[in-house]
Amino acid sequence: MTTSPFETMAALQAQLFLYIIAGFVLTRIGTITPAGRKSLSDLLINFILPCNIICSFQIDLTVGILASCGVMIAVSLGVQLFYLLSSRVLYPGASPGRLACLRYATVCSNAGFLGIPIIGGVYGAMGTLLTSVLLIPQRVVMWSAGLSLFTRTDGKSVLKKLATHPCIVAVLIGFVLMLGGNPSLPGPLQKALSGASGATTCLSMLVIGSILAGAEHIDLKDRMMWWYTLVRLVLIPLAVFAILSLLPIDPMVRGVMVLASGMPAGSTTAILAARYDGDAPFASCLVFVSTLLSLITLPVLCLLL
Repeated sequence: MTTSPFETMAALQAQLFLYIIAGFVLTRIGTITPAGRKSLSDLLINFILPCNIICSFQIDLTVGILASCGVMIAVSLGVQLFYLLSSRVLYPGASPGRLACLRYATVCSNAGFLGIPIIGGVYGAMGTLLTSVLLIPQRVVMWSAGLSLFTRTDGKSVLKKLATHPCIVAVLIGFVLMLGGNPSLPGPLQKALSGASGATTCLSMLVIGSILAGAEHIDLKDRMMWWYTLVRLVLIPLAVFAILSLLPIDPMVRGVMVLASGMPAGSTTAILAARYDGDAPFASCLVFVSTLLSLITLPVLCLLL
């Protein structure tokens, strides 16, 4: 008996929710400290996610897979442009400090930490592969137009970050191995990659739970916060779905892009706001509320797919 994407997502979200609660509680009782959270985040970005990405490329190469990756890059570029344009008009009246947070959180979602394990859980290795590919344009925007919302940036620094980011390097390694027919890796190396890859979901959610536990001064009466949450979790993915439904593209590419577009605010929103004198408490609210509600909205999005 096959399960629908909605059933798969609902079951996965229940599992993720338990991991998030664990991260929340462990932070509240002091087991995960702020310094420990940063170390876990670094471990995730620099080691666990790259291993997961490389493993996702270990599938038989076909013309269809290459075509899907090419289409995903093109679609992701278009969607990023849509994010940028939308972020300029959706938040009239916001103060400068809040506007920077709102625009950044609209352009840069949590499609990395949260998206890779969730979309991989729904679509398998191919979903992880396509998510890794679609994140390339987002990371370009994150370190250029996104970062410029809080501070000055330049083309040289953007290129350096792209060339040295572990997840980008992992995508390149994965492509090279896939183009080479995915030669058999030494047994211990393959097992090490697979073992580290298997920790992606748990570690990602523990980090997110820890981030939520660190959020303070959540003002549930803040209308701008609720408007952003509606935009990020509902209006944007519905708009992306409507546009992509008009195009002759692979249903999996469309599904991956729609789910990625429905991810909550990236945790870097609060980090950058705190570092560059933005409205850090408001940024923490955006991350907290949108992440929590995404546990409900993402399974509902699956009903469209």
